[in-house]
Amino acid sequence: MKKQIDPRMHTVEHILNQTMVRMFDCGRCFEAHIERKRSRCYFHYNRELTQDEVAEIQTRINNVIESDLPITESFLPRQEADQLYNTEKVPSSSR
Repeated sequence: MKKQIDPRMHTVEHILNQTMVRMFDCGRCFEAHIERKRSRCYFHYNRELTQDEVAEIQTRINNVIESDLPITESFLPRQEADQLYNTEKVPSSSR
């Protein structure tokens, strides 16, 4: 049985990824376990985050959430998506 993904947590994963990229230029997470009650994202980063950095990440993420931006979904032809985005994590059955 396929696990149901909470769309809110999935959206926050995207916000966290972009926050980490902007703050630390460390790239998106290389592994993620997204659950309703507890989630984990793993980043290639060469040290522990400081408490101040964690607090800043939380503040930035909360600011995005509180701004209540609209969330949209759009679909691109595969070839166009490959040119615009890193699609290496997309399962091969979708390619």
